[in-house]
Amino acid sequence: MKYYGTKNNKDYGFYDEQFENSIEITDEYWTELLDAQCEGKIIIPYENTVKAVFENEYSFIDNNWVKLSEDEAKAKQLTIQNAIRLDEIQAELDELDIKRIRAIAEPSLKDEETTWLEYYNTKISELRNEYSELSQ
Repeated sequence: MKYYGTKNNKDYGFYDEQFENSIEITDEYWTELLDAQCEGKIIIPYENTVKAVFENEYSFIDNNWVKLSEDEAKAKQLTIQNAIRLDEIQAELDELDIKRIRAIAEPSLKDEETTWLEYYNTKISELRNEYSELSQ
């Protein structure tokens, strides 16, 4: 047997020994939970049991896990996706800034009409617009 819970009201985990407010689970179920975690699910205490769920299906509100409605889950998933995209955009902007500095120091043409600096500035402007839209 394993026990799931928190000893400090903050960090949840699995334990070999029982303690106050812990949830008892079988070794087989413990293995299933760990396998689900490897597939991208999170492990939560829910209604006196332990579940492996996708992060966008539940929310931690007032020290309890609450199952979200379908619309709430979609909104949470969109928020997660936007946060990921914002990080990607920031990484692209950082890379373009480095290239833009090089383009200032070594002016040359990308094609017959456009300098590398103009090209990078255009890309940066497009990314900043997308970042601004996602941030709202």
